[in-house]
Amino acid sequence: MRPPGIAAAASAFAGVLLLTACGSDTGATAPEDPDHAGVSPGEAAPNGAGEGGTGEGGTGEGGAVLSAPERLIAAAQEGAGRASSFGFNEMGFVSDEVADSYRALLQENSLAGEDPEAQVSPASCAQPLAAVDFSPLLLEEAVRADYFAESFDGAGSIELATLQSPADEQRVAEHRENVAELLESCQDTEFTLDGVDYELRIQEPTLQDQDEVSAEQVQDTVAYSWRRSGGDGTTFAQILFTQVGSDIIMVSFTGGEAAESAEFTAIAEAIAAEASAALETEE
Repeated sequence: MRPPGIAAAASAFAGVLLLTACGSDTGATAPEDPDHAGVSPGEAAPNGAGEGGTGEGGTGEGGAVLSAPERLIAAAQEGAGRASSFGFNEMGFVSDEVADSYRALLQENSLAGEDPEAQVSPASCAQPLAAVDFSPLLLEEAVRADYFAESFDGAGSIELATLQSPADEQRVAEHRENVAELLESCQDTEFTLDGVDYELRIQEPTLQDQDEVSAEQVQDTVAYSWRRSGGDGTTFAQILFTQVGSDIIMVSFTGGEAAESAEFTAIAEAIAAEASAALETEE
């Protein structure tokens, strides 16, 4: 099975978003990339790894320009490499250009604004539901790699970013609080966006006991899965978020039903552990 075309890849790129991706034409903002809508295929080597490299960024084999620090790129590459051991053999870094369009998509979240057509039930869940569409790419120093498997109808991703200010730390703390509120009070919600009705189920996956995952990582990890029905069908996703010192890691899967499974929880933990180990090695 060939990886998704431009429309599907762009949709997968933003598909992990609970709300923004529902009514957005994600393909319209992505460059004309025939395979992964701005995801550079193959492995991207940090600029510092070559002759004369500055260590301040890199370029993927497919030409994706990466301005993130070399250490984040290297850690993301290690995480994506761990994903390949689970069959996610095609990977690529997201270019700065596409990352910029993704940030714009997040910032245009209509439920976070004042769209009179957007409705959420229970109404008390509107704020945390809108605010949970957080991405490390919203921070200044960040990188994202996507990966695809023949056996999975969807995509996975790993995002890393460095917290550089109290404002960044506050943003992460608020994200954790929003996830906690959704898991406690908003497991079942309904919302209408762009004239389409959706039903949403949010759950907390059970983290798996694995030798390669440290107790510290488990303690610092926030994880949730969601199932969104409406429009063109049902979409499944699972998101794992953890912190290593001043760095954050987010591993996501979105697509078919397998995305919310315990198997994918274990995969996400293993990927995060690999990236975490790489970050600690760089310190």
